[in-house]
Amino acid sequence: MSTLTIDNLPASEAEIDFSDLEAKFVIPEQEETLENVVVVDNLPIVEPSKEETLIKVLKKTFSKYGKVKENGIHMPKENLGNTTKSKGYAFIELESAKQAQAAIRNLNGFGLSKAHILLVSPFMDVEKYTEVEDNCQLPPAEPFAEREHLKSWLTDDFGRDQFTVFAGNKLNVYWNEATQSAEEIVSRSNWTEAYVQWSPLGSYMCTFHPKGLVLWGGPSWNKLMRFIHLGVRLADFSPSERYLVTMSQEPISLERVNQQLGPNELHQNPFTNDDEGNTICIWDVRTGTLLRSFAPPKNQDGSVAKVGWPQFKWSPSENYFARMTPGSSLAIYEAPSMVLLDKKSMKVPGIQDFAWCPRTITDPRTGAVKPEMLAYWTPEEGNLPARVSLITVPNKALVRTKNLFNVYTAALHWHPEGHMLCVRVQRYTKSKKSKFTNLEIFRTSEKDVPVDVIELKDCAVVFDWEPTSENFRFAILHMSDPTRPPMNASGMATVAVKTNISFYGLERKGKLVKKESFRLLKTIENKNTTALKWSPRGRHIVLATLRTIPSFELDFYDLDFDQSAAAKTGNPGDAITQVATNEHFGVTDLDWDPSGRFVITSASMWRHSMENGYILWDFKGQQLRSVPTEEFKQIFWRPRPRSLLTEEQKREVRKDLKSYTKEFEEQDERKLHAADAELMAHRRRLITEWENWRQQVEEFLAKETDEALAGGYKLPIAADTEDCVVDEIVEEIIDEKEEIIG
Repeated sequence: MSTLTIDNLPASEAEIDFSDLEAKFVIPEQEETLENVVVVDNLPIVEPSKEETLIKVLKKTFSKYGKVKENGIHMPKENLGNTTKSKGYAFIELESAKQAQAAIRNLNGFGLSKAHILLVSPFMDVEKYTEVEDNCQLPPAEPFAEREHLKSWLTDDFGRDQFTVFAGNKLNVYWNEATQSAEEIVSRSNWTEAYVQWSPLGSYMCTFHPKGLVLWGGPSWNKLMRFIHLGVRLADFSPSERYLVTMSQEPISLERVNQQLGPNELHQNPFTNDDEGNTICIWDVRTGTLLRSFAPPKNQDGSVAKVGWPQFKWSPSENYFARMTPGSSLAIYEAPSMVLLDKKSMKVPGIQDFAWCPRTITDPRTGAVKPEMLAYWTPEEGNLPARVSLITVPNKALVRTKNLFNVYTAALHWHPEGHMLCVRVQRYTKSKKSKFTNLEIFRTSEKDVPVDVIELKDCAVVFDWEPTSENFRFAILHMSDPTRPPMNASGMATVAVKTNISFYGLERKGKLVKKESFRLLKTIENKNTTALKWSPRGRHIVLATLRTIPSFELDFYDLDFDQSAAAKTGNPGDAITQVATNEHFGVTDLDWDPSGRFVITSASMWRHSMENGYILWDFKGQQLRSVPTEEFKQIFWRPRPRSLLTEEQKREVRKDLKSYTKEFEEQDERKLHAADAELMAHRRRLITEWENWRQQVEEFLAKETDEALAGGYKLPIAADTEDCVVDEIVEEIIDEKEEIIG
């Protein structure tokens, strides 16, 4: 508006310019929006007499997530002759769009009853779907890309196993060779930024990165799947590799994930508002789909509960997985729906630990497959004793329970085949001044689940079943004082602790044995052993002193070595023989290969910086090769799936083992000769190259000399032409003696 003066006053109101005021105080037009309205489908179809009751139920349900407006529930009806019924859906108006989103997030999929699972969606989606064209235009079909064979390494002509070595910033994969150096398959720098892990059947190799986890495999070692989970630190597969569980200490934040991915990769963000703040994710391995995310378990006071890894444990069929909240409950979920079994957790006051039976068990009488089984234990509380319970899933029926008294702690150890469960119970003596161990062994495949009890005089700190044995042998590491030795910052024990190792086995019924029971086979005393490592094929075991600075012993034992001695005495323990004893300075880890023929011991820089690397041994304890490696971190054998052969087929193979052995020895000899021939050929090539080079140099020198002489150049004559004699002195030590003086 122009400046007013006495000379330019408007003659009428119509001539006044209000444009600047209108621009300054403009009131934006209020757009009518229906974002606060939701559509609820799959409601019960009711008559007018029951309509008010249904509206009350809906109002009560939706009021938990927002305020429903007065008369804000509209339920369309239809005339059916003489009566009127609702159409099975309704429109519900809440006060704000934010409340509507909360209702959709929490009530979509909510069970109003068993037959009526609500489908809740935004009303604005109705307009979006009505605008869909009648003529559907299909997106272009992507060409089919055949996946590489994920188990191709099992077809190796020589039946070799693979292993990974992580050192420095390089990750290498090798074929194992018994008679020569390992054959490198692939080597890449910066392949992983934390550590490496195999899936349980060996199909996938996991690498960890700031943005998530990547799976690799196949003959080309290409990227198979990527899982976005910022700061992922831990991963765990289901038994058959169908599902993957990842955990990060960073709560999920949609904003931060989008920032890390960048504008070009926003479509790869798998999370929604429902996942905000959660730390654990479960994925479908084949499709890479996020199935569900979970918040960490919490105590009754709201603090985060301390639970070991893996937090979720899988049943052998992968149909169920479970997680406990220490001291209060056990939550069993169904897969792949990811919903709670029976829609509620089991209340188990005081629960401390649980474990699934690792195999489905077949009833020997009927041949029927028994339901999957789960065991858990609870401590003493007041006048209530400690208790071990076995239940079946999904019906949660109690199969067996055992009361325990004076319990300090307990651990659950399932036999790999699922026929036995050992509960290692540390108990107080009557004076409460010391502790001892009871082994409660449940025979889970037998009727009424009988329990064998073995009472020890001291404390068993390690228990391990022999993986394959008809007599269910096991080894225990026990000592009088179970107090852990002092450790340095890297987790290495600074003092060696004296321990005893005992072997037990099931004594079968016979002429002299009326009742089956577990008996002591042999005890080995006063060792520095800290770990028991069975061969995956059974029979052989290594008693190792791992992560102990003063000691690094490796004792190899064969439990069936001297069968003649066992037959004479009638004691199977007399067959147990130490076949080798060795040392590996600074050893931190030990790993058997899947075939049970080789053992790798390693010294990782993550524990110490002295003589890092690994050593390969055979099952008899003979060293095959030592590989010192700078900045060595990890080494792992690639797992193999279970054999497809039946027990009868395996027995047939064992009968013809001599013929197979001859064939394998011939293969090894051919490979050894081939390696020698290749080495000799390489040396011949080097000699030939040297001779050719020398001949060229001599010819060139002769040509240069002739040209110089032709030009008048005279060769210098040495003043002293006496011969030079070179003496070589060799010293040989015949005898050496050391004496300590003073």
